[in-house]
Amino acid sequence: MTANGPMQVSGSDEAVQAVIDRVGHDIVLGLPLGVGKPLRFTNALYRRACKDAGLKLHIVTGLSLQIPQSSSAMERRFLEPFLERLYGKVPELEYARDAAAGKLPDNVKVSEFFFQAGSFLDQSQQQRDYVCSNYTHAVRDLMAQGLNVIAQMVAPDSSSDSAPDSAPDSSPGLASGRTGEKQMFSLSSNPDLTLDLIPLLQQRQANGVPVALVAESNAALPYMGNHAAVAAQTFDVVLDSPSTEYPLFSVPQSAVSAQDHLIGFYASTLLRDGGTLQVGIGSLGTALVHSTILRHQQNQQWRGFYDQLEMDQRFPVARQCGGTGPFTQGLYGCSEMMMEGFIHLIETGVLTRKVYDDVALQEALNNGSEKPPTDNRSASGGVVMHGGFFLGSQAFYEKLHKLTPKQRDQICMTSVNFTNDLFDHRFGNQRLKVAQRIHSRFINSAMMHTLSGAAISDGLEDGRVLSGVGGQYNFVAMAHELPDARSIVTLRSTREKNGKTRSNIVFSYAHCTLPRHLRDIVITEYGIADLRGQPDEEVYRRLIAIADARFQPKLLAQAKQAGKIEADFEIPSQWQQNTPDAINKLFAQADNRELFPAFPFGHDFTDDELVLARALKWLQAKTATTTGTMLTTMRALLKGGRAARYDVLLTRMALASPEGLKARLERRLLVCALGETATGVL
Repeated sequence: MTANGPMQVSGSDEAVQAVIDRVGHDIVLGLPLGVGKPLRFTNALYRRACKDAGLKLHIVTGLSLQIPQSSSAMERRFLEPFLERLYGKVPELEYARDAAAGKLPDNVKVSEFFFQAGSFLDQSQQQRDYVCSNYTHAVRDLMAQGLNVIAQMVAPDSSSDSAPDSAPDSSPGLASGRTGEKQMFSLSSNPDLTLDLIPLLQQRQANGVPVALVAESNAALPYMGNHAAVAAQTFDVVLDSPSTEYPLFSVPQSAVSAQDHLIGFYASTLLRDGGTLQVGIGSLGTALVHSTILRHQQNQQWRGFYDQLEMDQRFPVARQCGGTGPFTQGLYGCSEMMMEGFIHLIETGVLTRKVYDDVALQEALNNGSEKPPTDNRSASGGVVMHGGFFLGSQAFYEKLHKLTPKQRDQICMTSVNFTNDLFDHRFGNQRLKVAQRIHSRFINSAMMHTLSGAAISDGLEDGRVLSGVGGQYNFVAMAHELPDARSIVTLRSTREKNGKTRSNIVFSYAHCTLPRHLRDIVITEYGIADLRGQPDEEVYRRLIAIADARFQPKLLAQAKQAGKIEADFEIPSQWQQNTPDAINKLFAQADNRELFPAFPFGHDFTDDELVLARALKWLQAKTATTTGTMLTTMRALLKGGRAARYDVLLTRMALASPEGLKARLERRLLVCALGETATGVL
């Protein structure tokens, strides 16, 4: 935004002062969602506001990542060494810490449009300041808050041709002299909103409103080109100090349960070769990616499991809109979030269908009248992935760093208004997007689903917000606009709460994220419910058919009472097989256990930590109620003495030589749990 290049500083306090000098003491700071937040600058500005009551700071953002906190002494013993290993060098996001504790000063306000799941559930101030917005409306709503500063972590371009001719080869960054028109930065993980905010702030500045764009350079952030590459002159202030760079916040891989694997497998049967894929983060997304790779690379084994589940007989929708063969034409990824699994899909040859920004060429490719170009006849050489932001494990970030230039060029990180909407005209018109997004499968997870077809993903019926709508509504609505597109909502059929099993398929709920008129395909571990175009009675029946058998009678009774199902309808015997025992028997088979591992793409735990995690999970379940706690404690006191075979594990938990009654009881509880989970899976 500056004709003479950005102001370059090496200290975060200098950057803060430069911003105050430009815009004054009333700052509305826009920060990117997730990992792209510039932690040094943000923390310095927040500290300044804490010290100076005359500085008014309003932070507007989403997904302020916080390091997990332990909820018990035993959990703390397990987590502290693990978290230190994972996050020990990552600066804490200080405003998020204080917001969670209700300790923000009066002159600081934080408004988020998407919470880290559950992080502010019981924080009333953050619940009041939450802004409910579709991802595609976030730019509009941020600007409505009076945004005058944008700050973002950026990746420096280390390629030699990005530096001016006079720059020495050893120049590490702007602070050591890399300036000039050729200097480029990458918005990398977060062009999602920033690409659209930049011209709006430029217009605001042209109208006489002081604004500032701040870049914090960090070589730990992978450099991504295409739409994410911007000139250094875009920014007013660049904070560049290689000696104080830090690792990215990472999200470790979570274990994929047997239930998750079944959901992922069912979803993989619905993918059309040559189609388009959108999927979100979490173990359900990981399970889908794993099964998709199995279908492509180990098709015989995948087909064997398909037949074992009697897919053709039980769920004909799989044949109608999906497929069973490898992905010879390949898939194209178009997702607001480039989750870690997309890299695995690229590596394994699944994500290979290129799309082009030439609409005539794209349509010709679709109808077979033209072959994929071997040159750059179109304005783009073709990409296999469009994403708005990314977030994942350290292994994921390392894979992005190691991409060859050719591989990197096939990934386009871009505006969320491109990925999530058909009607954005800045990054592609509607006709082009329709041509690119053939046979789309938009796969998103929910917490609960009502029998009428509404999905609950972001909040509770008392009005409190768990996370946010994000782009889920956008993709579900798009599935009803595009030809041959389907929305697929995935969820586990049950959850555990306070020691009790509860159904996630419910008759009704006083909150919804996705309205019932957008109902399409729903998947639980018990199967696929194809709801599109069906009358209410059939919708209610099909959802009960994929609910846990323990809750089917009550759901059916409620549906009958409401007049939605005939009074003489009875639950078929096959539906009554929807039990955890049936799933356990299915995965007790050695071939199935081997085909569906708990961590298909690796993990950040040591072998000892995996054993401990299994034991702690058992202990948590057994002590979820007062009665359970008493019984488990008695059992531990009777059987949980010192066992030499657990010495290494007890040492890891700092319980090898416990001091005090509480620590000695914890040791006995842990030994008891280890004995109960000596064999088994997570």
